[in-house]
Parts: sequence; C-alpha cells; structure tokens
Amino acid sequence: MNETYKTRIRWADKAAFLGLFVAALLMASFVVFRKSAIVLSEPIKLDFAGLSVCMPMGNGWQSEKQWKYQQNSFTLGSFFAAGQGSISTLVSCRYLLAAANVAPETLLEEKASIVGGTVAETGKIETGGTAEGSQGAGVLAIDWARVKNPKTSFYTFLGVAQLPNGRRLDIEVHQAEGDTVMAEEIFKAVAGSLGFTDDQSLEAGSKIVAEIKSKGLDSFLSSRFANSPQSSGSLDDEGRKNFFLIKDAGGSTIGFAMEAMGFHFSEKPQTDAEPGAQLNITAGSFYYLGGRYGQEQAAFFQSDNSFSEFIWRGRISLPGGRSGTDIVCKDGIMTVKQFSLRAEERNYQIGPAAIPDVLSEFVFSQMLDSDRKEILVDIIGANGEIIPARVSRVETPQPLDSQNQGSETDVAGEEPAYVFNIEILDGRGFSERVYLDGQMQASRIVLQHESTYTLERTSAENVLKEFPEQGKYILQSSAGGALQQDDKMPEQQDQSQEDSE
Repeated sequence: MNETYKTRIRWADKAAFLGLFVAALLMASFVVFRKSAIVLSEPIKLDFAGLSVCMPMGNGWQSEKQWKYQQNSFTLGSFFAAGQGSISTLVSCRYLLAAANVAPETLLEEKASIVGGTVAETGKIETGGTAEGSQGAGVLAIDWARVKNPKTSFYTFLGVAQLPNGRRLDIEVHQAEGDTVMAEEIFKAVAGSLGFTDDQSLEAGSKIVAEIKSKGLDSFLSSRFANSPQSSGSLDDEGRKNFFLIKDAGGSTIGFAMEAMGFHFSEKPQTDAEPGAQLNITAGSFYYLGGRYGQEQAAFFQSDNSFSEFIWRGRISLPGGRSGTDIVCKDGIMTVKQFSLRAEERNYQIGPAAIPDVLSEFVFSQMLDSDRKEILVDIIGANGEIIPARVSRVETPQPLDSQNQGSETDVAGEEPAYVFNIEILDGRGFSERVYLDGQMQASRIVLQHESTYTLERTSAENVLKEFPEQGKYILQSSAGGALQQDDKMPEQQDQSQEDSE
C-alpha cells in the first residue's frame, strides 16, 4: 500500500513537471512572438506635405516621433537593437524636396548599387491617398525592389513613390539578422501605412512661380525703377537699393542690411558660338552684425529674365573663419558647391515651386495680381538650402509700433499697404512678417527666429552714421560689386592649389 502511494506521488510529480515545462515553452513562444511581431506607431505626419507614415515601435524598436529636415529633405527613422547596442534592423523614410527626374526602375538599380548589391526582385504596392495628376486619384504607387548582396548577410528592401511637383518619398529597410521574410514584412507594413493627401497649396505655389517666369522679372522691376530700363545698365547706376537697420528684441541697433537689384545688359548679343541665356538681372546683398560675435554675409546673384538659369555666389565671415557657396542652375539642375574646411558639391533637380530667396518679393506681387491668399513655395537660400515656406497675406494690416513711426530711421513714415506672413517649414518654428509700401517694397521685416529681430528701412546716411567702420560697403552701395571684385575666396584658392599639386 505504501509503495503504491509513493509510485503515485512520483507520477504526479512528473506530470506536474511536464505541465510546467509545457507552460514554459508556451510562454517562451509567446515572448518570441511578441518580440518578432511588427507593431506600428500612429501615423507620423509631415503636415505641410499632406504625408503620413507609421513606423515600427515597441518590442525593442527605437523610433523617431517626428520628421527632421536634413540636406533639402525630411527624414524619419526607426531601428531595432538586438543587444549590446548593436542595430540589427533599420527602417528609414526620406521625403525629397528636389528629387531627380529618374524612372523608378533606374532609381532602384542605382540605390542597390550604392549598397553594394543588385536588384533580385521588384514589385509595386498601391496604398490609399490622393495624388491627383501623378499616380491617379485615390491611389499612390510605391515601386519596390529586394536587393541581393552575396558578400554580406544583409537583407535590403527599397521603395520609391513619385509625388506631385517634383517631390519623392524613399523607403528603405536594412536587416542584418533574421531572414528575408521578416525584412519584407517590415517593409510592406511601413509602405502600406503610407497616407498622402494633396491640399493644393504646393500646386498653387507652382502656379505663382510659373506666372512670374512667364511675365519675366523685368516686368516687375521696370514698374518700380525711376530710370528707364534702356539706360546704361549696371547695378550701381540703375535699379533699386534698400538699406535696413537691424534691431534686437530690446530695440537696440545691432547691425544693418543692404539689398540692390537691377538690370544689367550684355555689351554684345548672344551668338551661336556662345550658347546659353543672357543673365541680365543682377542683385546683391550685404548683412552685417556687430559685436563680439559679429558676422558678415555677402552675396551676388545673376539671372536670366525667367530665372531658369542663374548663378549665385555667397560668402560668410565669422570670428572663426570664412565659408562660401557657389550655386549654378541650368535646365532645372542646381549645382551647389560649398567651401569651408573642404570643398563639397551636390546636385539637385529643383521643383516647379522653387524660387531663389533674393526674388521672393515678387511672390507677394503675383499673389496680389492672382488674388491668392495662401500658397506653399520652396525658398532657395544663398547657401543652397531648399526650405518649404507657407506664404499668406494678412488681410487687415496692423499699424506699426508707435515707437517706430516718425523716427529718423524710418524712411517710409507711413502705414504699410500690404502685410505678408512667411512660415518657414523646416521644423524650427521660424517665421517672418513683411510690411510692404505702396510700391511693393519692404519697409519693415520682423523675424521670429531664436529671438525676435526687426529690419527697418532707412537711408544710407543713417547706416553710415551707425556703422562708420563699414563705410566702404555703404558708400559703394553694392554688395554684388564687392563680391565680383573678390574673384576667389581663400578656401577656393587653397583648394585650387591642392588640385594643381
């Protein structure tokens, strides 16, 4: 009897142990499943673009929660850390503002080559959205490719989606561990979450820029210049020159700005031996901030009448040294060369809504002519950056601050005729408010950057009185002329010497 009881106890123990073992296996399987399951975030929006996408999150995934501006694009990423800080899977989305006009299959082959592989499989994913005029109403197409690389254990999936007005979205998944099935599931989950709605603001901006090009810059300039466009044309003896004093949030004068724009006619006409457009529109700018951390910025701009071709040279002088940028745009391709510690060059295919910052004032005029209240345009800076900006007209202009009216630095001395807001959409929260007089020239500009700065239009005499040390620029009244005399910046000269050696 006692032996039978003991035998039953041993069998009961074994059954209990087996039950615990099975339970442990089930629990381990559940944990593995939870770790490998793809959980996506809520849609992460790039508001001005009408774009949203969901990224892997949780269960070891580290995900960014907002898009970041970087090198004329916006990026969004998520990665999975396998352990000890090593990243086993990387997911990235990139929204390009100046995408190359390349067929998707060619683009995927180029991208595969960059990562050292070849295209092994291709396909197309259709996801919800509205991309009218591009992919068809209600559907956005994503061309994708699986990349094969026999030299590594990486699994790579690439996707591209062509968007209206020269935009493009790139999706990439790189996985170092696991299998190709998991990498494909991650890619298709992210690509399938893509949402896109065209709110027409960018399309409206493209139309405004196209209208400016069609009219020609001379049509905007000739109505504002007192002298005839047929007189001896140079930036110094014809055109518009504006001077501004720069004040900080406390009202103290900390610097000044000069801007000039006019016609410049070539001495000899264009010939077959000298192809290319005549760059007859010239503009120059010079900005100076005094004090311990003072800086100087100068730029010279030349363009044809429709700014389809232009060149733009700029330099910045800081206490720590100098840097410069050369921009050449032709046939829609903008080449940006930057000179600082080393020379660097990039090419961009600018979209139909792009306009150089030096010409942005003509956007205001055309918005009034076309009765547009709000648009989205791509502002090209003298440093080669392309940043989307929302431009809107303020219907009821607010009066200027009483402390600024009638002062000796206020040339206009009158209420603004028009007011426009410019919201810089690179994620920093910067904005500008531009006050225009009846001649559509800026009388006051309020900049909301890291702090608040105000540019008040004034006379050359007032600037010279405040900053006599900058007399050579003020008296010359042409930042562009100064740049033309400086044929090469030191950084460029050093680079030329290295190349010759």
